[in-house]
Amino acid sequence: MTRTTFLDCEFDPRNMALPGLLSLGVTDDDGTDYYAVNADADFGAVLDHDFIVEHVLPHMPVTVRRDAIGIPVAIDFDPSHPHYEHVKPAKQIADDLDRYFEAPDAPLLVAYYGAQDACRLHSLWNNDWSKMPVHIPRYFTDIKVMADELGVSELPEQKSTAHHALADACYNRDAYRFLNSLQKQGRVGAEDLARQLHANSLLVDKSTPYWESLTIKQRDAYRRSAQILLTQYDIRS
Repeated sequence: MTRTTFLDCEFDPRNMALPGLLSLGVTDDDGTDYYAVNADADFGAVLDHDFIVEHVLPHMPVTVRRDAIGIPVAIDFDPSHPHYEHVKPAKQIADDLDRYFEAPDAPLLVAYYGAQDACRLHSLWNNDWSKMPVHIPRYFTDIKVMADELGVSELPEQKSTAHHALADACYNRDAYRFLNSLQKQGRVGAEDLARQLHANSLLVDKSTPYWESLTIKQRDAYRRSAQILLTQYDIRS
């Protein structure tokens, strides 16, 4: 069976280069975890990013120094923090992940709103696929897309620490399993239902073009209708 891995990264969204990666967490179906904090990250650049300072940094082995009125002025690594052992240079993180993913074929990679997560993973090899090991996943399955396809508007609540890369990666595994269970119960996907709605319209109006002849806009209209129905009703195959 193909190994399934689950990724989450914390990052400065304004910096797509490697110093913009703050931390990375990955786990798999067997619970094999990997967590690292990028020692080469530009933490000084996030001093003005309120969300990162208030919601991300408290879960990392760093200390935020503030001035007399509470404005963040510096971010330092905290050697006394229990997670300080996970602070590693980007080169070591890349080597660790090379071993973590090592296999004849790349495993399935799953992320949630994961476009940037995949890019941050690849940034460890300067986004150069010719230099990136063949077993590092080149693409990913997005939990949000899976949820939309199944008409699921609300995923299970995350009970672990949000905005900690490894905790979020583990939550991605829980969400993926939840959505997989719906698929196994026979819940129809949005694309299949969109095509069925179109097929039904053919029965009513013989002049309706075949699916392959529809414009992209027309197909998307069927897809939107399907997603609305899936959200409102428990439609099964």
